[in-house]
Amino acid sequence: MEKFQKEFLGYRKKDVNQFIQETIEKTENFLEKLKAQERQIETLEKQIIHYQKSEADLKSFLENSAGDPVRIRNYSYQKASRMIEDAQRNADRIISAAIERSEELEQKVIVAEKKLQRFKNQLRTIIEQQTDIVEQIKDLEMER
Repeated sequence: MEKFQKEFLGYRKKDVNQFIQETIEKTENFLEKLKAQERQIETLEKQIIHYQKSEADLKSFLENSAGDPVRIRNYSYQKASRMIEDAQRNADRIISAAIERSEELEQKVIVAEKKLQRFKNQLRTIIEQQTDIVEQIKDLEMER
């Protein structure tokens, strides 16, 4: 348990606030790790299901083919074709997601550039105003 320094009407506010902030950060880190682990478990469960199905298909085929080389070759070609199709679908999905993300980033860059230009204009205006004030002060000093 944290020990807080005491003040007039209770514990020192700074100590309590720091403790609360540290607790919040630890909790957020824990929740992030938990979510990442949940996503990883979900991915692994999907992979297990996929591999179990592949194993069952292969086992069934081997039991039914009884060593017939033509059937084994045909099955191998079919399986290879399905794997290539799956890979192409996954590649298309990944490419689409990357394009979408790049478009989002491009929009963010445009917004950031506009904000930067606005900031530069505001800064230029402030500097001009301060320069005018400095000139006015010089003029007043010279009048003395």
